[in-house]
Amino acid sequence: MGGGKKAGWKWGCVNIGGNGEVRLNDETWPDGLDTRLTWARHALADLQAEFQERTLDILLALREEADDFARTYTETMLREQRARHPSERGTIGLRTRSTAAGGPGIFQIEWYRVHAKRRTLYLKRGKGQDGRVSQQYPMSSFGRLTGWEKDLVQVYEPQFARLRTIQSHISHIRMRFRLISEEFDRNRGAKEHDASSDAPDEWTR
Repeated sequence: MGGGKKAGWKWGCVNIGGNGEVRLNDETWPDGLDTRLTWARHALADLQAEFQERTLDILLALREEADDFARTYTETMLREQRARHPSERGTIGLRTRSTAAGGPGIFQIEWYRVHAKRRTLYLKRGKGQDGRVSQQYPMSSFGRLTGWEKDLVQVYEPQFARLRTIQSHISHIRMRFRLISEEFDRNRGAKEHDASSDAPDEWTR
């Protein structure tokens, strides 16, 4: 290849020059898309929609993974309980459940303790060094454990913490998309207000 000028290329409303310069192609604007910010807002909406669609698939895979771990834990726990003396049967259980709080596809992985008369107490994860709710249960949250319960918790909880952390990152990206969209909408509202203010009085009556 010679050292000649690189050819540019066109994508939608954007021209990418051979020198890497990005320029909006005014001739290809669809009706109504007459500003750079309008194009950017629509591009963001497309990206957000694709992200939402793909993350639902990702979250479904994470949920299936969590359910498999929870099922394996429960089967092992029941097997151990049947083989143990009543004083060593343990009281720690585990569940996964959907929750509306974190958005579509988000789920919870929770440990609990069964007390007398089948009363269930869900354990708290506590807060990390940053002051936010920790993604991993500290061992202190479990209180008194039998030896075999402690071994199981130490095997399974790090796996659950990893799934919670991935979900947390996804939730934060969703929040960032919303914040960016709000900024675009705020900018559009300001421009519409300015345009209205500059219009002759008879236009705004």
